[in-house]
Amino acid sequence: MRIISIFTLILSLSACQQATDDTATSKKVDKKVTASEINKNQSATEVVTKTEKSNAKADSTEAKDFSLLTEQPYDIIESDEACTAPIVIEFFAYQCPHCYKLEKFVDAWKKQNTGKVQFRSVPTDLGRKEFSSFLIVHHSAEKLGLLDSAIPALFNRLHEQKKAFASLDEAVSFLISLGASEQDAKKTIEDQEAIKAAIGEDFRLLSKYQVTGVPAILVNHRYKFDVTKAGGYDKVFEVVEETLKLPSGCTGK
Repeated sequence: MRIISIFTLILSLSACQQATDDTATSKKVDKKVTASEINKNQSATEVVTKTEKSNAKADSTEAKDFSLLTEQPYDIIESDEACTAPIVIEFFAYQCPHCYKLEKFVDAWKKQNTGKVQFRSVPTDLGRKEFSSFLIVHHSAEKLGLLDSAIPALFNRLHEQKKAFASLDEAVSFLISLGASEQDAKKTIEDQEAIKAAIGEDFRLLSKYQVTGVPAILVNHRYKFDVTKAGGYDKVFEVVEETLKLPSGCTGK
């Protein structure tokens, strides 16, 4: 089966996502980028470059003096979402340069807290259909138990190699490179209903918690913040540790 038929199914779903500030910004910079660029076996170089330019202004957060921040470094959210153990959720986009910069801190914290705190990665294409293939591969890798290896590899593919996925064979080969068998890789990525359900659940959470920019962190479905509010990339998981100690509705807390 051609990958275009799989991706078309997801594109109709991704179009339902609520527009975000990042989406609006990127569209002003590049209104002509379409999914056909990837489907024609083109690399993602131009797409990534334009996305990075659209976020250049936001990069100024690194230059701010975060020591002057006096506000509470998180927002308190009212939620009826159930959690049976402490959980940290990261909302991110593979094409987002800020998410790419944060990834090394995410990876280090996850390794230090394996088995202690549940960590959930929620990717979005920010309404950009040309990046929907990354959501499909992400969830395929998750179902194969390869997500920890897939996330840094997907970031590297897009930001360093400047490559997307132009065919089903490329997506399958990527999963095989992570350790999946060819049979399992094909079976998983062709399970359209399972992938559609997973992406739909991600969009539900994005909408529920009114995530208007990425990366964003949600702790125990109650405390939400971003890089700026935390005080910088290296401060994000200090705030995570702080909020994990605060009251929440998670049993076991």
